[in-house]
Amino acid sequence: METRPVSSAPTDAAQVEWVLGNLRWLLIVAMAITAALNRGAWQTSETAFIALLLLTGLYNLLVLLALVFARSPLPLPGITLAGDVLITLSFIAITGGLNSPLFFFAFLPILTAALRFHWWAGELVTLGLVGGLVLWEWIRTRSVSVFPSFFVQGSVLALGALLAGAVGDRLKREILRELHLRELAQRRLLAQARQQLQGIFELAAALGQMRRTEEILHATLEVSESLFRGSGHPAPPMFIALLDPEGLQVAAARRLPPRDERIRLHGIAGAIREALESGEATLCSNPAQDPELGRLVVMRIARAALLLPLGIGPERYGVLVIGSLDPQAFTGERRDLLRLIAIQASIALQNALLYHTLQREKERLVDVEEEARRRLARELHDGPTQSVAALAMRLNFLQKLFQHDPAQLPSELEKAERMARQAVQELRQFLFRLRPLILESQGLVAALTHLAERFQETEPFAIHVEADPRVDQVLDPNAKGLVFSIIEEALNNARKHAEPRNVWIRVKVEGEGVRSLSSALQVTVEDDGRGFDPQALRADYSRRGSLGMLSMMERAELLGGELQVESAPGRGTRVRLQVPLPGAALDAKASAREETR
Repeated sequence: METRPVSSAPTDAAQVEWVLGNLRWLLIVAMAITAALNRGAWQTSETAFIALLLLTGLYNLLVLLALVFARSPLPLPGITLAGDVLITLSFIAITGGLNSPLFFFAFLPILTAALRFHWWAGELVTLGLVGGLVLWEWIRTRSVSVFPSFFVQGSVLALGALLAGAVGDRLKREILRELHLRELAQRRLLAQARQQLQGIFELAAALGQMRRTEEILHATLEVSESLFRGSGHPAPPMFIALLDPEGLQVAAARRLPPRDERIRLHGIAGAIREALESGEATLCSNPAQDPELGRLVVMRIARAALLLPLGIGPERYGVLVIGSLDPQAFTGERRDLLRLIAIQASIALQNALLYHTLQREKERLVDVEEEARRRLARELHDGPTQSVAALAMRLNFLQKLFQHDPAQLPSELEKAERMARQAVQELRQFLFRLRPLILESQGLVAALTHLAERFQETEPFAIHVEADPRVDQVLDPNAKGLVFSIIEEALNNARKHAEPRNVWIRVKVEGEGVRSLSSALQVTVEDDGRGFDPQALRADYSRRGSLGMLSMMERAELLGGELQVESAPGRGTRVRLQVPLPGAALDAKASAREETR
């Protein structure tokens, strides 16, 4: 059987009974002391009084137990009122009746009846008490001589009941009025809280559609300001400072003087630093004394300031700062709502930054694609197109030679055949660079060997390939394609600009094994050409419009590797690529987790 704990306090209507039950213990003690001081007026033995006292204590204990353990509601007000009347009659009767020192304890059930119900309840209890005492005296003395005295004392009790009823009715009206006012206040607070939550939900929906940082910041300040409306205090100054390479710059503000909007904060001390480092809402109780907030004019008169960091995880975008003249302005509920607003703003800022990043990446890909098209057009123009055009001119020359000097046709036809073969070879090499099918079918080592053979057919320099056979085991198809593209780009750069005699391509796996923590792929493309100044080349990118070196670095980043270019005029060029193998990367992450633990 389920029961409520004895220590749980009663609620609602039972709470009144709980209070009266505890006061009844005091009444029992007061009766015992009063009766002990007036034992000469008793008309019964002390044993009867003590028995009645114990019976009253048992009765009160049962009432309290009923309040605690009763599973269904009981009519306790009526029961306890009847019990109080009966107990009061008994105590008065056995301690002297009309002359009992406990006579005026009869006011207790009269007052409780008038206060619990109405004035007529107090009169009914008075009538019952007086009638019970008259009946007791008549049974005991068989005389009506005591009736006038009972009439006088009964009138006093009745008048007391009327006064208690009047006071009780007035008191209940005041209590009901106070409860009504409290209910109205609670409804207003509930409506205000509902409106604030609705504003936050609307903010979250609106922020999800915003892509401009300025819109997000002003919407955040607007909703934050709405939390202070109707509070009886003027709206506080607030601003949002965003991080940039030089510190914190005010990006949006409310009620901030122009001087304060131009101030740049550094976030290296005080409450701003604490908020940015902890990632939690920080309350500054004395902004004027803060090393950074104190630089703002509005914060010198503020009594409190709340700082809410804007960011997701370890990343920080800035901080929302709200000042107030009221030191109690940032209560628990308002503080939680402001923190929720800051979280929504952080998510919106992250989405906006990701959106702009994707836009820039899209524009970069368009530029890369356009550069690839220009490069393709240049290679077609400089290679196969020129060969085919030369061949067409040679055929035209042969046609005229056939008409005027047929004897020279054999030698000229042989030259035309060599030109046609060269054009075919250039087209095959060009198609191979566009899509090396051998890379997909036979792997990176075979593709590099085939690439070197193709270059040897048309270029005057020698190409030396040294490739570790394990390369095809440790790289996935996408990684092989990226490594091949980097090597091909380095080889093309050597062909176009270096005028080398030799080019060395070295690809090897370093480390004890594929799953070793130190295992990595090492790729080197080295030539003995004329070399160049790498710093001057990087500075000249914008004027030249060449993205070859940049494309190699971007492919290296996609591999998670590092690309280095070493060169100097007259000393050749060395392109080095180091790529951690997948197993090594996994082991590195596992090792980092173990160190964290």
